[in-house]
Amino acid sequence: MHHMAELFHKSVDFTEYGIGYFERLAHFFSIIDLEVMGRIADALDKARTDGAAIYFIANGGSSAIASHWVNDLLVGAQLGDRPGFRAYCPTDNSSSVTAIGNDSCFENIFAAQLRVHLQPGDVVYAMSVSGNSENIVRGLQAAIDKGATTIGVSGMTGGRMLGLCDIPLHIPATADEYGPIEDMFSIVEHLIAGYLTMKGGKMMHH
Repeated sequence: MHHMAELFHKSVDFTEYGIGYFERLAHFFSIIDLEVMGRIADALDKARTDGAAIYFIANGGSSAIASHWVNDLLVGAQLGDRPGFRAYCPTDNSSSVTAIGNDSCFENIFAAQLRVHLQPGDVVYAMSVSGNSENIVRGLQAAIDKGATTIGVSGMTGGRMLGLCDIPLHIPATADEYGPIEDMFSIVEHLIAGYLTMKGGKMMHH
């Protein structure tokens, strides 16, 4: 089954398609595991307390959400001289990404950077709609080798990446639901980042 194709073909106009899209998001809201999300929040908060680094890895549109994580934690959650989040997004450095892709292969763009930067106790947070992106899988394996905590969020059937994660969050979806799953990646980001910002003492109405 391809949910988005089916929705498109049965919708008589954009409004009906939009209603169906929102209904699908409501379905994901109803099944997402808040206990696992709480464990993710705790792991990120522990990294802040311990001074550990957090690396967000993802491809395509999901990489923009990885950058958004860094913005909301590094900048948005910072409060005066209190310990802040040491958050990084390896795809933000296009020079390194393209050099690794050109000199080695695209599958190594995360692993090559993480092997240099990671210290034991750091955190790697991965997002992949399919869960099978080879560069994500290799990045998570590099994180394991370096003694980092691994977190993964995926859609579809979960993919190979979930087996490499200390904290896996799976949002089951059909094979064409890239948009809705990336919407959920963003919702997870805003929910956790906002909570941790306020937990750290900074309200959202600054």
